[in-house]
Amino acid sequence: MAGEGWTWQVAPPEGWLLVPTAATLPPDLLAAWEQEVAGLVRSSLFDDGPERESDGDPADRDPADRNPADRNPADEDPDGVLDAVRDGIAAESVANLRAFADGVIDGGALVVATFRVPDSAPVPVLATVGIEPLGDPGDDLMTALGATGGSPVAPPRIEHVDLPDGDGMRVTRLDLDPQNGGAWVSVCLGRRTEHADAVVDTVLQWRSQDLLQGPAMTELLDELLPAVSILRSAQ
Repeated sequence: MAGEGWTWQVAPPEGWLLVPTAATLPPDLLAAWEQEVAGLVRSSLFDDGPERESDGDPADRDPADRNPADRNPADEDPDGVLDAVRDGIAAESVANLRAFADGVIDGGALVVATFRVPDSAPVPVLATVGIEPLGDPGDDLMTALGATGGSPVAPPRIEHVDLPDGDGMRVTRLDLDPQNGGAWVSVCLGRRTEHADAVVDTVLQWRSQDLLQGPAMTELLDELLPAVSILRSAQ
């Protein structure tokens, strides 16, 4: 996938998942994956968490005295409308992830999503790996990271990152959507590793209109990068 003589893969850390595509899983396994992940999304967004032991069993208390977080939705939603809405939100989230992954796989990219952003559906990150000849100036890498091009509100913020296995660079930028004037924030993290006959570039890209996610995604991309491993293919 990375190039002739090379392969790469992502071993998602805890709280992350690799999003499959229609080209990588048969329909029955893909449907099973979607169902399982929809359940995880629903739990992450709507479950109230463990009950506090000091409060006793909420079922033993009068409904009027219960903590709102302990109430059973069925008590107030006998027809299951709320459950149906929550199921729909979770299913839509999974469908969006799958559509994103199906849309980029032909370009050799993978989509990895994290559950680690509070109060959010799984947040997708685009992962790509490219092989360049020795002496490559890195123009394509800089473009992929967002260091050049586009119409940023201010010059992109470029940071060099110390990595144990290569040279790292993080680019953070804010752009205006020319169609509606909305703001887009992006954080991209790159790694360039030199070999005897080539340089290998890893790029993680995150982009969203939720500006508040930026700090969390900066830390999470740092966590994800070591999970992308590149190996020479068997000759």
